[in-house]
Amino acid sequence: MGLVLSVTDKDFSELLQDFYDVMKREKQEEAAMLADIIDTMRKDIGLEEVLITADLLTIRYQVMLGQLLTAGYLLDQFEAGNHSLSQQNEYFYHYFKGQVQFKNKRWKDAIRYYEHAELYLTEDEEKADFYYKLAHAYYRTGIPALSVLNANKAMRYATSYKQQYHLTKCKLLLGLNHLEIRNFKQAETYLYDALDCYHNADETSLDLASMVHHNLGLLYFVQQKFDKAADCFDQAVHATPCSHYLKSLYYLTESLFRANHHQEAMKYYQIGFTRSKKEKDKNHQWAFAMLHKQFVDCDNFEAVWAEGIAYYKAIDDRASVHYYSLRMADYYTLKGEEEKANYYYRLAVL
Repeated sequence: MGLVLSVTDKDFSELLQDFYDVMKREKQEEAAMLADIIDTMRKDIGLEEVLITADLLTIRYQVMLGQLLTAGYLLDQFEAGNHSLSQQNEYFYHYFKGQVQFKNKRWKDAIRYYEHAELYLTEDEEKADFYYKLAHAYYRTGIPALSVLNANKAMRYATSYKQQYHLTKCKLLLGLNHLEIRNFKQAETYLYDALDCYHNADETSLDLASMVHHNLGLLYFVQQKFDKAADCFDQAVHATPCSHYLKSLYYLTESLFRANHHQEAMKYYQIGFTRSKKEKDKNHQWAFAMLHKQFVDCDNFEAVWAEGIAYYKAIDDRASVHYYSLRMADYYTLKGEEEKANYYYRLAVL
């Protein structure tokens, strides 16, 4: 549906549908405009079922904005109301609660709510969005088979209804799943297909182009094709918008170091370390510091990496502990220091 320009153009229910449609396509400016109109109009609405839909869509809007505390508070308030829900509102309630869980990194809880929402899902046009989000949750829990199954299902609906934005996201997710299982050729095909789809998709506030380039960079990085990886990360960093700027910048810097382009790598190291300090992003501050010790100030490598791993352990960042501990264990194995190697191997699998 097109954007409503006048409050007299459509009735309130149709306005809510427009609101939901633009949120599914991550069109934040249009969603903000509609949110204001809905807030003004709702005082004249008497039908409880429609007002319940408006309340649920407001929760979805806060999820889109990343305002998870507000979304959680509104969800608690909604649940306290003990509403009698229509089939569509039952779907919205469980689906949006799943999205709150997903954004809070409670992947298994998200899947549980999504699967409950599926019991109330009837509209085929909705299914590309729904099955993509279910597939994404399975990807996050490390179950690529179920992620691929649901992503393919989402892709079929996106193709049927010419939903290019969802088609792009499905291909990106399929690429990530194939990267996860080291099926590099298929991953590359899906990621480049995602770029082609993106160029034909409606505008969105989500930085899909940057995300695809970042993941292409990862694809080449894990294959140790560091020059190609650096080119992709460079495109990710310079895309607008780029919500994961420091992450892409870190991988760009490491790729350049590994490709023996030390002067250029140092340029990006300085940018990344300075920006992470300015933004008080201690996670990336440590990441850039550890990278510097690995490739430049090697005499202080062991001490700084041990301290960095201890920091990630203290904040319960298990992914970073695993990543750096494995590399530290390999380092000590090559040095023949078996006791230290075993310590870091154990730390990596805890």
